[in-house]
Amino acid sequence: MQANSLESVAKLVGASAKVVIFSGAGLSADSGIPTFRDGATGLWNQVDPDEVASVEGFRRNPRVVWSWLLQLKQLVDDRRPNAGHHALARLEKICAAKQVTVITQNIDGYHTHAGNQRVLEIHGTIHRLRCHQHCGYTADWHPASREPFACPHCGAPVRPDLVLFGEMLEEEVFAAAQLHSLTADVFFCIGTSFTVQPAALLPLWAKRAGATVVEVNPHPTPLSDAADWSIRSDASSFFSALCAKLEAHHA
Repeated sequence: MQANSLESVAKLVGASAKVVIFSGAGLSADSGIPTFRDGATGLWNQVDPDEVASVEGFRRNPRVVWSWLLQLKQLVDDRRPNAGHHALARLEKICAAKQVTVITQNIDGYHTHAGNQRVLEIHGTIHRLRCHQHCGYTADWHPASREPFACPHCGAPVRPDLVLFGEMLEEEVFAAAQLHSLTADVFFCIGTSFTVQPAALLPLWAKRAGATVVEVNPHPTPLSDAADWSIRSDASSFFSALCAKLEAHHA
């Protein structure tokens, strides 16, 4: 991480009114949550995503999908937000006079747990259940809920309230993510490979609308060439340093 890039980004944030933070699985990997792209180890090892995490798999065998997602929830519950999540929550507090919005592809709830207030979970959450037919029924995932059950309102299967492979994103949530992207002054991209559509379009839409796009990732991605700043760093190191710089400016 170069000092001049940190200073430049700090000035951009200081002059902005709206900041968007767009995060992907790489951010939660430091908490011990395995990413699908690194599936040779951990929870994704030796499973077929089409059987355990797709809408078609759920229709074929709800118990298999439920059992696997229950394992994922237990893993998420056993882990905690990492220093990167806490640095992003700290950034929101420093920028209390600005509008700071987190748009995340992650389903673990760690942004909210760490302290971010405005979080759009475009792929849903592992912590809530809903009716598969979208009849309006939702519920917390009770520890006793170890297998699928019928919706008490309409009788359809109840399932975790997250986007499975083969499903469309929740229209209202993604529309809000689009709006925040199109009105951002600074758009941060963290821990995402930019291969999942349509989420990968958000930074490009933000840039076309006039935002400064800042990628923070240890490795190059398909977004790197298009970003205004592509910073090779982990989220914890960069955002901790950015927060310290912003605090120094405010002092």
